[in-house]
Amino acid sequence: MPDWKSPSELTRDSLFLAKLLHGCFGWAIWEYISHLRYEWDVYRGKTQYRWTIWVYTSCRVAMLSTFVFDSIAINGGTQRYCTALFMLGTASGYMAISLASLLIVLRITAVWGKRTTVVICSYILWLSSLALNVHNVALLRASYNTASRACLPYHTDTFLPNAIGILVSDTMLLALMLAGILRVRRDAMKRGISDILYRQAIVWLIVAILAEVPVVIFAILDLNDPLIVMFQPIELVSLVICAGHMYRALLDYVYEPSTSIPLIKLASTQPHI
Repeated sequence: MPDWKSPSELTRDSLFLAKLLHGCFGWAIWEYISHLRYEWDVYRGKTQYRWTIWVYTSCRVAMLSTFVFDSIAINGGTQRYCTALFMLGTASGYMAISLASLLIVLRITAVWGKRTTVVICSYILWLSSLALNVHNVALLRASYNTASRACLPYHTDTFLPNAIGILVSDTMLLALMLAGILRVRRDAMKRGISDILYRQAIVWLIVAILAEVPVVIFAILDLNDPLIVMFQPIELVSLVICAGHMYRALLDYVYEPSTSIPLIKLASTQPHI
């Protein structure tokens, strides 16, 4: 059984964390560039404008900002301001996750036709997760590690309530969304449930939730600080990609003329998103 808190193990895990972070950073850049034309067309007036495009854009920019700050910290860009740098990165990351969850809430509002009970439940879940994020940023501390030559957070066991909260809220939002889609799409069984799941990007959200499970597990195990935050970059990029795909699919869901869904009826109850 290895000593997870030994200096050699901490250095090894820190290096692996740096590689994982760089890989997710590249994934985030690819995702941002590959779908940049979508929002560019909206801003130029080629695609119908909805105010929520600003939520979508801010979510993606916050994701990139997170990886910029974290990359500077993990590559030893500073030795004196580690806590401030990690706070900026973590705050940006939680902002991206919160905005991604808000896009999910807006989609739930759309597919449920703004039903009051569902809307209230969705926003309660979202605000609870947001409160946990703010609390977690306030508790964050980091220091410079001479062995790995990087800024690393410590006392990361405080991340556990936040990790559990995000997992629970996203799971419940997934259930609300799936129920709403199956309620509206009466012909779901004719086209096959797998096709419905794919078209509405539910699969992407499931991937995000699966990415959150290791975050919770490692926070519970509390092996060492680098391992606790190891899967957070994967969680961030997965959730933002999920929300982005669902946001873009929502407009296809409402305006695509070839679909067999009664779009006119749905659009009459559709919020302006």
